[in-house]
Amino acid sequence: LLPEFHVSQSIDRDTVLKLMLDLWKCGYIKANFSGQDNNLVYVVRNRNDLLNVVIPFFRQYPLLSAKQTDFEKFAYIVEQMHLGNHFDRLQFINLVKIAFSMNGSGRYRKFNKNEIIDYLESSETTR
Repeated sequence: LLPEFHVSQSIDRDTVLKLMLDLWKCGYIKANFSGQDNNLVYVVRNRNDLLNVVIPFFRQYPLLSAKQTDFEKFAYIVEQMHLGNHFDRLQFINLVKIAFSMNGSGRYRKFNKNEIIDYLESSETTR
């Protein structure tokens, strides 16, 4: 699990990304150019920044869309990782399941949920 907060915006409408960077003083903006995609992405990966900046901001100013449900799941995962619960195999599997229930059920991820869970539950992994 590598929690990452990101917001993408068309390159000609990047003002909101710059405002977030200026307000939060963390993360970075990167190009995301591929195929038809001509976007910039604001990214925060540092777990302390997620815990101390991003999550408190959206708890104070909740999203007024269906994304709020995904945000609460994201915040829960980051907080559980901060507590070290991702080091327990069963709790890690639960966090993986929660992560895959977000953002279109993980359709853009490198591995699918079942591959990860099968690997984590195998006797070889346990040893």
